[in-house]
Amino acid sequence: MMTRSMMCSAVTLMCLAAPAIAQGTADNADYALEEIVVTAQKRQQSAQDVPVAMSVIGGDALANVGGSRLQDLTQLSPSLTVTQGGDQNNNSVVLRGVGTSAFSVGVEAAVLVVIDDVAVGLSGQGFNDLQDIERIEVLRGPQSTLFGKSASAGVINITTKAPTDTFSGSAEVTVTDDDEQRYAAGLSGPISDELSFRLSAAIGRYDGNIKNVTTGRMINGRDTENYRGKLLWQPSDKFDAALSAYYSKTEADCCEFVSIRKTPGIRNLFGVTTNSQLVGITPGPNNFDARVDPDPVSDAKDYGGNLKLNLYLDEHVLTNITARSHYSANDLADFDGASGPLFGLPNGLTQFGFFRGDTFSNELRLATTSQSDLQYVAGLYYADNSFTRRFTRTGPAQPGDWRGETGSKTYAIFGQADYAIAQGTKLIAGLRWSREDISFTYDRYLNAGGNPPFKTSGSSDDSVVTGKAGIQQEFADDVMGFATYSRGYKGQAFDLTTSFTRPDNPARNPVQPETANSYELGVKGSFLNRRARLNLTGFLTDYNNFQAQSQVAEFGGSLFLANVGKLRTKGVEAEGSWLATDSLTLNGSVAYVDAVIRSFPTAECYFGQTAAQGCTLRSTGGRAQDLAGHTLANSPKWKFNVGADWELPLGELPFTSTVNVNYAWQSEVNFDLRGNPNTVQDSYGITNLSIAFEDRAEGRYRLTLFARNLFDKHYFSSVNDLTNGLIANPYPNPSPAIDLRGRRARDASRYLGARFSIKY
Repeated sequence: MMTRSMMCSAVTLMCLAAPAIAQGTADNADYALEEIVVTAQKRQQSAQDVPVAMSVIGGDALANVGGSRLQDLTQLSPSLTVTQGGDQNNNSVVLRGVGTSAFSVGVEAAVLVVIDDVAVGLSGQGFNDLQDIERIEVLRGPQSTLFGKSASAGVINITTKAPTDTFSGSAEVTVTDDDEQRYAAGLSGPISDELSFRLSAAIGRYDGNIKNVTTGRMINGRDTENYRGKLLWQPSDKFDAALSAYYSKTEADCCEFVSIRKTPGIRNLFGVTTNSQLVGITPGPNNFDARVDPDPVSDAKDYGGNLKLNLYLDEHVLTNITARSHYSANDLADFDGASGPLFGLPNGLTQFGFFRGDTFSNELRLATTSQSDLQYVAGLYYADNSFTRRFTRTGPAQPGDWRGETGSKTYAIFGQADYAIAQGTKLIAGLRWSREDISFTYDRYLNAGGNPPFKTSGSSDDSVVTGKAGIQQEFADDVMGFATYSRGYKGQAFDLTTSFTRPDNPARNPVQPETANSYELGVKGSFLNRRARLNLTGFLTDYNNFQAQSQVAEFGGSLFLANVGKLRTKGVEAEGSWLATDSLTLNGSVAYVDAVIRSFPTAECYFGQTAAQGCTLRSTGGRAQDLAGHTLANSPKWKFNVGADWELPLGELPFTSTVNVNYAWQSEVNFDLRGNPNTVQDSYGITNLSIAFEDRAEGRYRLTLFARNLFDKHYFSSVNDLTNGLIANPYPNPSPAIDLRGRRARDASRYLGARFSIKY
């Protein structure tokens, strides 16, 4: 497998290197790649001038791979993966092998999602449908100096479209052969000489790609509504104010497991036989059927807004951003695997609950706008977050009924500058001081298991200094290199889950902060009169006290949060694009990521792991394994994508045509941090193809026909081993039985569609 992936990656690198080889073949052409302006360092710069490893993805590029969600970025950005959970609140983004997958609302993600300069509070808010997108910047590696404590592995910086000073509008309809419909519209323009607006809306419906054989309905789908509005007031060239508001609603019956392998003739903890669970279902890699009662629920509402004020001074801009948001989500899942009543309950045993989140933040910053030798950004930041998780699991086995609330207040002072010490040479330096106060309350209610109720609370605080240092050197016109060191940090957290019921009760104390020391060496260049770009980055990052969620087999597979001692991620990333002719653009990226645990001698064993497989008795009781040398969860060593946009010559016809093709491939991954050999997803590749027709006169009308996952490659977005739920398998002496399940992504099978858009 490694041989194949290395060959594929070598081919990709040769394609990316092609611009340099082709030097001189088209030097007289009058076309060039468009310059991309980003805000990766909280000030506007050309992407090619920023000493940060990043992918920049425009709204059109995202649409070309069927993108309307954060998960779709995995097909366009190297070293980015997404692990799918039972609902969008338990999804996690992984960059360079590092991400946070945690059930507790007290734990922040290692990859921060920022929308229009505002950090989201709960991870589920980052997985709403993407709407009216201008661009998405995927910043890889620790970004704690400018973006704070929730950016220890990277940042996804999303910018939506701004109001315009001329009237424009758009409307779009998308339909697919698997019953997805999406309608979107936007309107922008001036209200007066000083005031302009932008309104956008998107409504979607998708039945799903999993059949519930109990009801005959399709599940794993969603109905969505997204609305966004902006007002921009520009009374003079010295001041402007932008007011933004949004509302998002999702009603989903997502995200149910399908059976991959399940031993027949075994009972689970509730007396339900696997034979009854498997009626009408054939487990395996091609299974898209499930048996659940009731249908799963994963509904969410998210609304909020922000006010951004800009005061333009001589060679500076003073910016203040005030933001507030509210998020709520409800979830419901089948827990017994049975159809119909069980233990007197109408729909058998279920687990359900809700998430709530309220966030407030304010950032004041000063940034240079000139091209002087000294350029910088400096600011103050404050955030107040309050999150709640209610969880109820019915039934006589593994019951749970609790409510956890967590609050945090964050204060920070930050600054970063680059200074030209000589022609073409810049020094980079940045510091951030942060203080965080966190608190929690946890209520366990009397439940069917007979556990007595109790209520507890706690608090903690922490202060930290992070920073960045480096050098940037211009080697030639449009070619620069950089070497940087960055310090990453993610704050301590309370594990507000069922882990409070464990006898050793580890959740009463917070898990320790996660820290990172990162080193990067990169080159960014434009060639062939800026018709080609090639960016190359090598990196090495050491993490201490990495925060990871695991399971304890001895306690019924309960989830808990722990600090992994040490881990290291290192590798190489390359991205390139080439405007080969005025009608053909080639692009691609490749990443080699080696993300391994360096020290974790007391890791939990996976269910059924034997002493011969490394699971041994702890001196303090229980069992443990040493995970040193193991690859991190959902971290492919190799990942690449290649694509092309080709404008077809159609002679004198009244319309033009553009063909887009994209192929993304990744090597195998294991979804279990503990190294369970049953939870491996083999390597796979996805091909997307589209052809668009646009009127030649004004480009107002566009019809796009597309195929996603053209060759129907089935894969899983997460795999879980739930064998410990079989009563025939008491730990630690399991029988050969197994219960292996996986979740399906939207494009886990082929679908075809059409999109019609109009603009003026």
